Amino acid sequence: MRHRGFSEAFGDAVSERGVSLAWLHHRLVESGHPVSPAALSYWRSGRSQPERGTSRDALVEIERLLRVAPGSLSARLGPSRRPGPRPAERTLQEMFAENPGMQPALAELGFDGLYDELIEQVRHITADVGADGRIREFRVRAVMQARRDGARRTPLILTAEDQSQLPRFVPTAGCLLGAAAMDHDSGVYATELVLERALAKGELHPYELTIELADPEDETFLDHYAARRLSELLVWVRFDPDHVPMHVERYSIVGHHEVSEKLDLGEGSTAHAVARGFGPGILGLRWGW
Repeated sequence: MRHRGFSEAFGDAVSERGVSLAWLHHRLVESGHPVSPAALSYWRSGRSQPERGTSRDALVEIERLLRVAPGSLSARLGPSRRPGPRPAERTLQEMFAENPGMQPALAELGFDGLYDELIEQVRHITADVGADGRIREFRVRAVMQARRDGARRTPLILTAEDQSQLPRFVPTAGCLLGAAAMDHDSGVYATELVLERALAKGELHPYELTIELADPEDETFLDHYAARRLSELLVWVRFDPDHVPMHVERYSIVGHHEVSEKLDLGEGSTAHAVARGFGPGILGLRWGW
């Protein structure tokens, strides 16, 4: 009989317990082991595994919550490995395979892929968490580089579980919005971001965008998946000074390797994760009340 690896054992334990990854995420947050839904999903699919530190510590609580024998999941972890970033082209093919609605939505807007005209070099994401623990909007500042003369357009893509609750994109500076497209079967929504002027090949141009959420989120994490290498990626969360979380953790997932560390906010109420030359991979923050 083939030996089951960690991802299979973890997936089976979740199914047999009859719970969702969202349920597991919330229980972990409550117990002081905040593992993001993205990380849990990657562990189940085999794209990454708990590597060390707080992620490994959380496995003890996961085994208890899923009612499996202590050590039964951690014993199936393979050796720690950190492969280099995968080529962006391969990563995009994987994204299309995992999100079949992306290509139809892009095609409707006249795009073949995510980087037809512009490549993102810098991305800064900022979110304010209110006194009620909810996030109502995100602010994105990015620097784009032209791949050819006359470049001006790039797609923005999201997947909406509730298609009646789409967020609102509000251009702040350096850009405007064009056409939009929706693949209703998959819930993939795409809209066209247009820079304020056409660029020459290699030219850099910044823009700022606000994303207003139709339904404020009470999630306890914020991260960004960089599909290709970025010169700089910043994830910055600003908490209400009267409602600061009990613990905050910075994490990154590159290939099959996750690294995390607990943060000390000191006397402040903000937390950030920043990396240079980062991607493909995930960089983010998670916290618990």
